[in-house]
Amino acid sequence: MNKYLIRKIVVCLIGSFIYAAGITVVKVCNLGISPITSAPFAFSFVVGQSLGTCTMYLNAILYVIQKAVLGKEYTLRKFLTQFILSSVFAVLIDFTGVLFGGFIPQSYVARLLYLVFGCFVLAIGVCGVVMSDFGMLPGEGVAVCIQRLSKKDFGTCKIIFDSSMVVLALVISLVFLRRVEGVREGTLISAITIGWFSKYIGRFMGPRLACFLNPPSQTR
Repeated sequence: MNKYLIRKIVVCLIGSFIYAAGITVVKVCNLGISPITSAPFAFSFVVGQSLGTCTMYLNAILYVIQKAVLGKEYTLRKFLTQFILSSVFAVLIDFTGVLFGGFIPQSYVARLLYLVFGCFVLAIGVCGVVMSDFGMLPGEGVAVCIQRLSKKDFGTCKIIFDSSMVVLALVISLVFLRRVEGVREGTLISAITIGWFSKYIGRFMGPRLACFLNPPSQTR
């Protein structure tokens, strides 16, 4: 394998691990579920199926959105890479839950601070996965589609996507359940801060990762 392809795979996997660790940190704060899982979490109460199954339903919709926007650019390879990464990511979430899920801050202020820290960690992971240019999770794939259509930076598009998931979760909850499930202040904070952190982390990491992941002729 080309050494640059190996570097991309390694960076993608490290980014996925950091991403999963950030989700675990946000989860233990108990201030609301992360934005990307908020909609399938609410839907799981409607259909009586597991969060994992409902996440698969959401991913199927996200695959279709990417195909509609990207057309021929969304190849079978990209689809299969996303599908495999999603499976690996699910395992990493369970693994990081064992590693980092034991620390639970007690006071409300400590939980808020830990939540913001978790969003920062999560944003580093997101940037690592996206900038690896090897593959990305379906949610980040749609954020890139929004970037393609809007010409805005990735961090802003990440905020738009995460916020849309929170809005969808609220709609599902209120229309079908007549109550709010999973969405709390932590979910709203995460929807804004993850994209905001991603914007500035991307500006710092982008040029450095580009030099590391690509041949010199492609970075000039």
